[in-house]
Amino acid sequence: MQQLPKAVLFDLDGTLIDSASDLTVAVDRMLSELSLPKAGFERVSSWIGNGAQKLIERALTFAVSESSASGSSKDLYLEARSIFDRVYSECCARATGLYPGAEELLLWCREVDLPLALITNKPEQFTHQILSSLSLAQYFQVVVGGDTLEERKPSSLPLTFSANQLGVDLDDCWMVGDSRSDVVAGRSAGCSVIGMTYGYNHGRSVAEENPDFVCDSLNILLDRLKRLHSEQRQEISA
Repeated sequence: MQQLPKAVLFDLDGTLIDSASDLTVAVDRMLSELSLPKAGFERVSSWIGNGAQKLIERALTFAVSESSASGSSKDLYLEARSIFDRVYSECCARATGLYPGAEELLLWCREVDLPLALITNKPEQFTHQILSSLSLAQYFQVVVGGDTLEERKPSSLPLTFSANQLGVDLDDCWMVGDSRSDVVAGRSAGCSVIGMTYGYNHGRSVAEENPDFVCDSLNILLDRLKRLHSEQRQEISA
């Protein structure tokens, strides 16, 4: 990580945006409509990161264990998924906002022509809604959601796909994320991996996943990129 990357691959939830509040609203309304106990913010926050299916499955496992609900788990999931998709579509951008430094970082990358891809396990529908709401779509040349390809993180496929679309080698890319899924995907792909400490990693410190660099804020990441960019320009002009 001593050279400026040729592209940066960003996770979304817990890395660029704080989406836990809106996801909690969607999960709890889903459970309520199913006459199941609500999960609450702390639990939902610990379930984020592996896509909508896993989030719903974790919520149902919790809620069913807290109640006397019975019946087909498949039927319950299908009903829950229908409710979640409807509710989250209505609320996915209400409280969700950018983490400090996100807009400055993305703007700088665009100004220096550093290509960006967004790789998230969130379904494409909600990803594009949020990008539009926060005016972020303009910064990314590639957007990969959890249902864009046949595999999602921690598979390396979304990273391979993104690098191919950007026309860069994976070992020249940085993967920036907050969870084990991001670190495992980046490692498998051969990227350098930056672990953001403030996001959602199922109650574990992202440092435990052994990324190449642990970063406490997007402002710190921006400073590192600026320094490497400056060093690169000095080498070119020398």
